[in-house]
Amino acid sequence: MSRRTSSFKIAATLAALAQRTHAASIYVSPTGSGSGTIDAPYGSIQTAVNAAKAGDTIYLRAGTYSPTTNIQIKKSGTATSPITLRPYNSEKVILNGEGLPGTPYGLDESLPNGERGILHIEGGNYWAFYSLELINGPYGIYSRDSSHNYYERISTHDNYESGFQIQGAASNNTVIYLDSYLNRDPRKNGESADGFACKEGSGEGNVIRNSRLWNNVDDGLDLYMFGSPVTIEEVYAWGNGFNRWGFSDFNGDGNGFKLGITDNPPANHIVRNSIAFSNAKKGFIDNGNPGSLTFERNTAWNNGDNGFNMRSSTSTLKSNVAAVNTNSQVSLVSGTKSSGNSWDSSTTWSNSSFLSVDSSTLAGARGSDGKVKPSNFLVPASGAAIGATTQTTV
Repeated sequence: MSRRTSSFKIAATLAALAQRTHAASIYVSPTGSGSGTIDAPYGSIQTAVNAAKAGDTIYLRAGTYSPTTNIQIKKSGTATSPITLRPYNSEKVILNGEGLPGTPYGLDESLPNGERGILHIEGGNYWAFYSLELINGPYGIYSRDSSHNYYERISTHDNYESGFQIQGAASNNTVIYLDSYLNRDPRKNGESADGFACKEGSGEGNVIRNSRLWNNVDDGLDLYMFGSPVTIEEVYAWGNGFNRWGFSDFNGDGNGFKLGITDNPPANHIVRNSIAFSNAKKGFIDNGNPGSLTFERNTAWNNGDNGFNMRSSTSTLKSNVAAVNTNSQVSLVSGTKSSGNSWDSSTTWSNSSFLSVDSSTLAGARGSDGKVKPSNFLVPASGAAIGATTQTTV
């Protein structure tokens, strides 16, 4: 090793150690007016974001934060030193966007990009977000052109657009233990507010796990025009697509999982151990995505249309269950590979085919570890290894 190379390595190591040594804890309180210390916290989350550097942690003290402009995150941490935004200890934190512009704009009015989201993350990479509740915003979390971010135990509900949306150039984002519900969009009479959306962009390595998406006005999960594979595991979508808000010209679609669009670039999404039930329309639909999707051990039950609808994708479906759905249980395009699924045998599936059709445990409080509590909901009474189970593994 040359002396020059050795010097560069030593300098890089010292710089990394210095960064870790100087990582700061920054504090914010709804009643703060100080300089960001624990005894004199900031009163603004935006001020803390502006002050944060790679490796820093922003701690939010308990209470409701009601910003009048959304929180803009446009800086980045690093792979080894992300920036973290979380409550202090186990304190409860709510971000209420009711006072933001666009809550809501009028019917058919546009919502400018910069106003989207209580948390608006644009070009912000290597962040970690924990245990935040976001309500009444023009989107709860809106992430655009941002990658390598981690979201855990986020609750986003009663927003005026989708609860959580990733868009644009986005890769290696992980969403785990998300609860997103009762989101609606008066601007569009229910046409576009989903529980979780990854739309109009591309990027490898995006994952959503052990999440619940329910009673949203449009779809539970929507991957409209996203041109790269998204991995969906242990995600539960129900009750989506009903007009709970009395919209006069209702346009909600009502699918549990909508996985592309007809003119979408082929995107080979992977869906495992997930459940779509009691949605207004279809359980799982490729929506015209021409890719090759993979469905392994999922369940579609009691939806208002097909359980699985693959109209364009030559997908692979293995060990899935479709039961008690309106119309035919499945609609599959020629070329789809189907094996070991409920419809591949002569057995007729009904409610009595399951140990339980009671979803109350699934819809109830999460465990202390953040996971959905296990139950016998939609577990086959036969004991066969088919369909999804809430005996979680994440």
